[in-house]
Amino acid sequence: MNSLKVAVFLAFKSITRGDWRVLLLTVSMLILVYLNLVFTPALLAGAVQDINEKTKHTMSGDIVVQPDKYPVIAGAQEMVSEIESIDGVAAACARNSLGAEIRHQGERFITAIYAIDPAQDSGVFDISEKIVDGSYLEAGDRDQVLLGVQIAGNYREELELYASSLKTVHAGDKVTIYYGSDLGKEYTVKGIFFTEFVQSDIRAYITEDEFETLVPQMKDRATSIHVKLKPHVDRESVMEQIQSIRILGIRQPLKFQTWEDALGVMRSMTKSFDQIIAILRTIALIVAAITIFIVTYVDLVNKRRQIGIERAIGITSVSIVSSYVIRAVIYAVLSILAAALIFVYVVVPIEALHPFHFPFGDVLLPVDVSYLTSSGLILCAVAVVSAFVPAWQTIRTKIIDAIWSS
Repeated sequence: MNSLKVAVFLAFKSITRGDWRVLLLTVSMLILVYLNLVFTPALLAGAVQDINEKTKHTMSGDIVVQPDKYPVIAGAQEMVSEIESIDGVAAACARNSLGAEIRHQGERFITAIYAIDPAQDSGVFDISEKIVDGSYLEAGDRDQVLLGVQIAGNYREELELYASSLKTVHAGDKVTIYYGSDLGKEYTVKGIFFTEFVQSDIRAYITEDEFETLVPQMKDRATSIHVKLKPHVDRESVMEQIQSIRILGIRQPLKFQTWEDALGVMRSMTKSFDQIIAILRTIALIVAAITIFIVTYVDLVNKRRQIGIERAIGITSVSIVSSYVIRAVIYAVLSILAAALIFVYVVVPIEALHPFHFPFGDVLLPVDVSYLTSSGLILCAVAVVSAFVPAWQTIRTKIIDAIWSS
């Protein structure tokens, strides 16, 4: 206990009687290190979160139910009703899909056409809120199609796939859709949507009523059912209950995909982001370690004789080493508190006003208190180690050598 009191006394005397410019420079360096530790990882974490949300809200839902062994799910509407009755399910919708080629004025685009019940589909997905030209589909619409902006082009030359798109299509224009044959059908483009997520914006939609005129045998059948869950619901439990549903007394063999499975190529991107975050955090911590080490080492070199005298008059090595560790922790804590306040009340609001724009939309910095706290604790640990190593090396010098050193 006495050693700790002495260590605290020495640490505070060192700070209060030391050069304030050294203190200011050290704290400033650690503030920059902490901001670097949290800023870019927070930005990439925000990008990953945006990708995940857009995958769920524009492509897959939380769960995708697909037929197993058979090509379609029979009794689709009854299945949707049964799924929606499960505790924890917010909404469900049935979809059918088929490959098609869309043509307009010499341009062509190969994509998947999805047949939907517009009202039901809007309960799971938010595509109806992303219309940039024209309007969303309505139940009963015939000979009308909803196009993603990457298909239509819409004169938006900045689009990633503009060169491959139909380029000049607007709402109200006519396009011809070929469903795997040379016989095409003309459609009026009712609306164009823009989710800022390429995988979603290369899709097209027609109504179930229109689909049933093309493939009458698919009435009340679906190639997939998409489920939206309420927050904090056990997904595995919901999937088990869906698997047990019986339609007309028969339990259909089903298989499931989660929204993570639906990420596809984007999963590789999010994994790359995670690796970048780890690399950047490691570099920031190395910089912090070097900063603390240098500050401690320089101080030890300048006070080598003083340390020798302190040891000669009875101050223990533990107290001296601990004083440098305590000083490093004080530097780190002051820096972390200042940097956290700057991040939350300066950096985040400014970034919200001028957000970074990624190919899948604007990305905002999330304020994750647990992440800020864990980063602070890691930085404190690095400070402790970086101060302990040079202090321990110095204290191993013989007392007489330390006193007579120049």
